Amino acid sequence: MPSTALEPRPVLVAVGSEAKDLRLVHAAFRVAKQQARPWVAVHIHVADWEAREEAEQARSWLREAADLGARTDWVKAPTLAGGLLEAARNWQPSTLLLGQGRLQGLFGGLERTRTLDLLKRSLDSQVLVLPLDSPDPRHRALPPLLDLVGLVLALLVFLGVTTLAAAALHPILGAHAVQAAFALALVFIIHRFGILFAVPATGLAIVIYEVFFRGGPRPLGPRDWPGLGAFIGAVTLAQVFMALVDRIKLETRAIHRLEAETALLMLLGRALARCTSREEVAEVLAERSGGLLKARAWLLGSDGEGILPPGGEDPPAAPPGGAPEEDPLEPVFEGAISYISLGGGEGRLLLKREDGNPFPPEEWGLLQAFAGLVSVALERIRWIETANREKVDKETERMRNTLLGAVSHDLRTPLAAIQGAATSLLLPEHQLPEAARLDLLVMIREESERLARFLGDLLDLTRLQSGALRANKEWQPLDEVVGAAIGRMETRLGALAIRVDLPADLPLAHLDGSLMEQVLLNLMGNALRHAPGSAMVLSAWAGAGSLELAVTDDGPGIPRAYQNKVFDKFFRMPGLTRDGGVGLGLAICEAIVKAHGGRIWVEDRPSGGACFRITLPLEGQPPSLFEVERESASPEPPS
Repeated sequence: MPSTALEPRPVLVAVGSEAKDLRLVHAAFRVAKQQARPWVAVHIHVADWEAREEAEQARSWLREAADLGARTDWVKAPTLAGGLLEAARNWQPSTLLLGQGRLQGLFGGLERTRTLDLLKRSLDSQVLVLPLDSPDPRHRALPPLLDLVGLVLALLVFLGVTTLAAAALHPILGAHAVQAAFALALVFIIHRFGILFAVPATGLAIVIYEVFFRGGPRPLGPRDWPGLGAFIGAVTLAQVFMALVDRIKLETRAIHRLEAETALLMLLGRALARCTSREEVAEVLAERSGGLLKARAWLLGSDGEGILPPGGEDPPAAPPGGAPEEDPLEPVFEGAISYISLGGGEGRLLLKREDGNPFPPEEWGLLQAFAGLVSVALERIRWIETANREKVDKETERMRNTLLGAVSHDLRTPLAAIQGAATSLLLPEHQLPEAARLDLLVMIREESERLARFLGDLLDLTRLQSGALRANKEWQPLDEVVGAAIGRMETRLGALAIRVDLPADLPLAHLDGSLMEQVLLNLMGNALRHAPGSAMVLSAWAGAGSLELAVTDDGPGIPRAYQNKVFDKFFRMPGLTRDGGVGLGLAICEAIVKAHGGRIWVEDRPSGGACFRITLPLEGQPPSLFEVERESASPEPPS
């Protein structure tokens, strides 16, 4: 909507469809910010002159302007000058900002000059023209005087050699040989010395042609015009041809540079995607900024301190007053360092070019893409760290609630039983029969043992997971560990219906005997508790670089949905909350097996029941069984 009388007159920018017009949008944003005025971005759409892809690109620039706070307008007009006049009359701008690229020939320059004159005469506005292209590298600056004299002498020598060659070919091939020789010479001069020397070289070539090949200065006759015209035409075509070749060469180099920048940005993004900390991001920047930007890069924290990486070559010192005021679209250059805001409170990107100069405007888009990748990587790391902290907090809260639930039930139940039995025992002796008194004492002992087991399991699991309790691994026969576990179980519960299948050639195991004995006790106790009366099988065999163990039963088994959860702390299968366990036995087994570098899991048996599998790595070369028995039988040294 056009501006009203109550609003300040806006800054109006005419946006095209080329990539460099994005810099024009950013320049208008800064001009409007400096003048504290609103601003409008407009695109003049000339029918049958702009392709659909170009129109879509222009819409992208208008969306960028809208994101920066501008109002946008799309004007359809038969000519560019007419569209600009219509947009200017609608918005009544205080400043009109236009872009200026390289002149596309004589007619392009004349059309641009005519359009600017028309706008300045018709509008009461300031017209600013922003150069969008860097200087043409073909237009070389004048060299110093001494070098200029040397170049002129070289030019004269080269034209002299060309004259001799043309004079030698003229009697044989005619005037066409002269034209071809001087045309090739001018092609070489343009390629080697630039367009700056093309005009004097052309004039000198015409003089040489007049003097040496037309017999000296004399009036031009009807017979002379065709030859001279052909010569001038050949020279002109040579210049046009070389200009086109140079233009194609420049465009080819620009395309190759763009392809290289795209590939380097892709590699940078892939490297940043693997980073998990700000330090790793800074190291990636230090490694890859040289190939992409020909500069060294550092990260500066949002507080103005903490430059990363701290080492490396010539790290800059943090400014005493902090980094200069940021510009979201343009790098700020100060003290040979370019500062680029990363946005989102992620700090600044510090860049120092190899030549110590600021980045030219045509590279600002690449800098923003570079900074955007860094900002996304840092933001991703920040969100990952936040998510991890929240996950830890939730897991801590869940474990706290689970522990409180387990303590409230599994501690309160035996404590209540002990308290009730003790209260009954305190009654007068004649009121309590001897058999009841013994039953109460047995109950106190059993509930005390249950409470002690619960607290012991909880303490062992805490020590294992915190690393305070480590596996003291030694080479020993596995059958001794199995026998000790079964012996302890039978001492407490009597004879067990268990079959042991251990091959005679089973290798020695490198493990902590007491901890693995606890694993087998927990697995057998778990089978007795959940599959009472079923036949258990404890088997072991040697695998490929590992020792395999299995404890199986013929019970109801474990549903597939719970096979991964049974090793969680305080997990008990639904419907089995009164099985006498507290959900720590299998968690302790998993912690002990992991401390040995192994793995434990549960799987279904084809005939029914559960099978708990353990894999322990066979590390190193075990000693012979004779050496182990001799060491175990050797007497203790006298103290």
